[in-house]
Amino acid sequence: MHAVRLHAFGPAENLTYETADDPVPGPGQVRIAVAAAGVHLLDTALREGARGPYPVAVELPTIPGREVAGVVESVGEGTDPDLLGKRVVAHLGMAPG
Repeated sequence: MHAVRLHAFGPAENLTYETADDPVPGPGQVRIAVAAAGVHLLDTALREGARGPYPVAVELPTIPGREVAGVVESVGEGTDPDLLGKRVVAHLGMAPG
């Protein structure tokens, strides 16, 4: 897959577009082929290294992003296989990718 990754906190120039391994969904999870992703204010703050009121510890490198839309391309154990091929939108919570 391709991803925008952050390897060091700081300006937007620290974001790099690169090839990454496809993640394997765990039990109860899905992997989404992302067609669109939003840039949330939290992503900008975390990129700069600010934690502010957010109780999130970011380990680098990370793939920023909280909001995505795409198609379910694989499912983990115990996940409904009928989700495969479905178009979805998701809020990924506070955990960076």
